Amino acid sequence: MSWTKVASLSEVPVGAMKQVTIDDLDIAIYHTDQGFYATSDVCTHASAFLTDGKLVGCIVECPKHGGKFNVTNGEPTAFPCVIPVETFPIEMRNDEIWVEA
Repeated sequence: MSWTKVASLSEVPVGAMKQVTIDDLDIAIYHTDQGFYATSDVCTHASAFLTDGKLVGCIVECPKHGGKFNVTNGEPTAFPCVIPVETFPIEMRNDEIWVEA
């Protein structure tokens, strides 16, 4: 695993999500009131992109069947999702967002 610059801070305002790809991994970047987080962008239930869904606070809703995940730890919070999404370390360096994947 290595660190990769994925965006500038201005590209992901509070309440927004951004999909990035690192070594064929689709990763979702989230900017919540609590900070930045990164998870796999693929729902573990329906193989849909979470960044096509809705982010409310620290909860992202899958656009396909409405399952939800906590972006801070990847844990599912609403059925039909029962398998967590992978999380990734994320850092802010000056005005850049970096992810380790």
